[in-house]
Amino acid sequence: MKLGIAKHDQRSFIAAEVGNKVFDLSSDVEAQDLTAIILDWMHWRPILQKAVARADRFVPEAIWTSPLPRPPKFLLLAGNFRAHVVESGFAEAPEENLTPQFFIKPSTTIIGATDDIPLTSANHALDYEAELAVVIGSQVRNATLENAMEAVWGYTVVNDISERKLNDGMPNRKKRSNDDFYDWLVGKWFDGSAPMGPCVVTAEEVSADFVVRARLNGELVQESSTSAMIHSVAEAIVYISKVLTLEPGDVISMGTPAGVGMARGRLLKHGDIIECEVSAIGTLRNRVSLR
Repeated sequence: MKLGIAKHDQRSFIAAEVGNKVFDLSSDVEAQDLTAIILDWMHWRPILQKAVARADRFVPEAIWTSPLPRPPKFLLLAGNFRAHVVESGFAEAPEENLTPQFFIKPSTTIIGATDDIPLTSANHALDYEAELAVVIGSQVRNATLENAMEAVWGYTVVNDISERKLNDGMPNRKKRSNDDFYDWLVGKWFDGSAPMGPCVVTAEEVSADFVVRARLNGELVQESSTSAMIHSVAEAIVYISKVLTLEPGDVISMGTPAGVGMARGRLLKHGDIIECEVSAIGTLRNRVSLR
């Protein structure tokens, strides 16, 4: 099933995508968000399956919002595609014995599939990063490679918008030894810097191999199979669940392939349309808007 949150006439509702059309499921589901459904999935699954099979409340002008606007945790992997590591100016990653590199974005970064991406006076090098994201369906701690995928409820799409030159223009700045790292990290925290959606495809509907693409004003700029990831979804879950407890509704974004704007010499500008797509899931289409 493709499930998410849509809105129409100032009303938000649980919705399903069937044949590229949005159907209102609110008459079958009293829950107002996907997290509530994930928490009681065994109850809601047969109800939603029947509702989707019937799918009789088509809403032609509905707009997808973020399916999980306030996840308990929003985790992302850095440098999970070898070609992106190299284009970012780092040495090529070794073939083995690597640990995943995680960071967290605040929930205030999350926007919907068609919302504008803010471009502010604090942005000097705003960039796109198309990514596959995993939605966790059950509490998990100390997962193993054998059971890690049992924790996956579904998959969605994330654009990890990144400010590449935060604080670069500050005059007479005195830098500490770790400032470059924190500039990189905080540059990922701007409000509206994580379009997510348009919906979540439940795990039983798809295989774990996807193609990630990005198009800037219609031009293909990123394309890679997730089989090229350094760390698989299962490996990422095993690693991070030894550090923290994963909870239903947590989102893990799996890193971006090569082709980002900084490497191409073409960063985001006012009026740009950036589309991020993951096969079998859907496409984000966001306009960059000066604020």
